[in-house]
Amino acid sequence: MSLSLSQQDARRIAIRAQRLDGARPSGPITIKDVQQSIRSMGLLQIDSVNVCVRSHYMPLFSRLGNYDQSLLDELAYKQKSVFETWAHAACFAPVEDHRLFRQRMGYGETDERLELLERLIEEKPNHRVSKLAVERPGFLEDVIEQVRTKGEMTASDLDGAGERTGPWWGYTSGKIAMEWHFAAGVLSIADRRNFARYYDLTERVIPDKYLNNETLSMEDAHREMMRLALDAHGIGTAEDFADYYHLKNVQARTRLGELVEEGIIQQVDVEGWDDIAYAPLNIPSVAPTDSRALLTPFDPLVWTRERIKRLFDFIYRIEIYVPEKKRQYGYYVYPFLLGDELVARVDLKAERSKGVLRVKGAFVEAGQDEDHVADNLAEELRLLADWLGLDRIVAGRKGNLIPALRSALKSRI
Repeated sequence: MSLSLSQQDARRIAIRAQRLDGARPSGPITIKDVQQSIRSMGLLQIDSVNVCVRSHYMPLFSRLGNYDQSLLDELAYKQKSVFETWAHAACFAPVEDHRLFRQRMGYGETDERLELLERLIEEKPNHRVSKLAVERPGFLEDVIEQVRTKGEMTASDLDGAGERTGPWWGYTSGKIAMEWHFAAGVLSIADRRNFARYYDLTERVIPDKYLNNETLSMEDAHREMMRLALDAHGIGTAEDFADYYHLKNVQARTRLGELVEEGIIQQVDVEGWDDIAYAPLNIPSVAPTDSRALLTPFDPLVWTRERIKRLFDFIYRIEIYVPEKKRQYGYYVYPFLLGDELVARVDLKAERSKGVLRVKGAFVEAGQDEDHVADNLAEELRLLADWLGLDRIVAGRKGNLIPALRSALKSRI
């Protein structure tokens, strides 16, 4: 008989799994703290939007508090303890997990990659890689030789990189080639400068002991991905876990079923959930959580929108691509976690030249105590401003929480 859990139990399990419960560390944050935090999340999504701070730096602040952002860069590009890969999206992952992705990449299998390219050309002739391979024979292999000879470089550094085909995602030929080789595991990201990717041969980026250890079968790799996804989520459905590592739902269900049969995880029933849920065998606690954190839209707790609706009754979408007049809450809105609930939404912008953290909008969820939420949000905003090196917090006019937030901020001056 499956264990039955309430929706509140599930929320508390999920918050604890993401290390968002309780107080942040009181002492200076070390590189080991950052590394352990990434390990507990499993993945750290990378995003270029820099309205307040680039998204991949924010989850570490949400869990650790004031830390030096250069520690993440040092882990990734100097110590090489984490690496960039495609999972849920573009993500940092612990380098020891590189073996989980090699079958997906086809790393080291030249013939397999060529077969994949031939199949892509045949099945998807309009794909940009197919077009490049047909229109510029030999260019894909030439790119590898250029990197091999010259060392780490951006796509624009390539000879014959070509011109952009349009704004935003109008890649040059060089960028198309570099990204194809990155997805295939031939190239890896050696560095980023001003957020530009510097590619190099994978054997010069991934430490040898992690590159040349045992490559798992696809089934074993997927099984381990599902175990790690469950560790990071604490509780969830097969669809939740599949999304974390970009597996198909049927693959996730099969691998999770195997983990249940092996006695590693268990099936549980969650109040209000239509699908079967999965959880660890030993659920540490469903006691109330003492949480307080602003969450980037790509924080692992909230990036699967259907899941947070089930967990928190919180309907959330990012409105970057919504015309300004049609936005309900704002351009880049941070959910605010307090206790066991997502209690508010805050549209933030860092105006660095003015030393201002601007609250463009703040909205409290129905049924919440506005003064209690505002007091806690004001304290969290003060910590965020200090971390970003901003002197002032300025509240705008949009949102039902603004009056209470202004009062709470004023009391702290």
